[in-house]
Amino acid sequence: VLSATPPPPSAPAPACAAMSWFAGFGAAVSIKLSSSIDDVVWLAPFLTSNQSRTARMQNAAIYIGVCLTQTVGAMAIAYSGDTVVGLVTRNSAEAWSTDKILTVFAGSIMAIYSVKLAYDYYQEMNEDGDGDSQGSNYDEASLEDGVEMKPEKEPLSARDHDPHEVQPQKSSNCSDARTGNDRSQTLFVIAFLGSVDDLTLFVPMLVGKGFDVVQLVLGGLVAASAIVTLCIFLGLCKPVADCLSKIPLAAIVICFATALLIKGLMME
Repeated sequence: VLSATPPPPSAPAPACAAMSWFAGFGAAVSIKLSSSIDDVVWLAPFLTSNQSRTARMQNAAIYIGVCLTQTVGAMAIAYSGDTVVGLVTRNSAEAWSTDKILTVFAGSIMAIYSVKLAYDYYQEMNEDGDGDSQGSNYDEASLEDGVEMKPEKEPLSARDHDPHEVQPQKSSNCSDARTGNDRSQTLFVIAFLGSVDDLTLFVPMLVGKGFDVVQLVLGGLVAASAIVTLCIFLGLCKPVADCLSKIPLAAIVICFATALLIKGLMME
């Protein structure tokens, strides 16, 4: 009597569970990288070598924090997003899908924000132009009148100081701090609105059990850190850093908003 061939030994349960977990983690990393690799275009100007190390670390933390926040939003939408959209649209057959509503909304808000940035950039350019023209006019008038500008007599308190001593420039420091805060706020808005379209990929994977919330959070952290590292390496190149620093933020936001609107309106 022929005996039946015994079945091949199966892999231990812990090994299967580990492989399944790492498969979901890898899916989260790959989806985040594929959907956010274009962030390098607008994120790199915030991480150039022209900025201080503190500013770069702050901007990197803002970007990674926003990416992790989006994972929480994806979880909320995965459990209640379709229900809320159904209530708002009253389950109309002609209503837009959740993905289309999110993408168009993000593109519209970013387009409005780009108008503000363009106005601020225009005002800043006008102020710089007025300052340069006033300085040149003052110098020309002095030369025409034949007046030689002599240094004013220093007070006694100033004579005791070392002429080579660097005096603190409070106004310059305040201006730099204000500019840094404005750029950080701009980065937060761009990162938040720019990553809304990631929800269109995260939500279906969460609903379909492609990965769980922990795998999504860790995968998003790894992918966002990789994108930040790539931007930092690009910014270490001086010519690249100078080129990126000259790009107005308004132009970057306008291009990104246009891409989001086109992408959203082309969705079914």
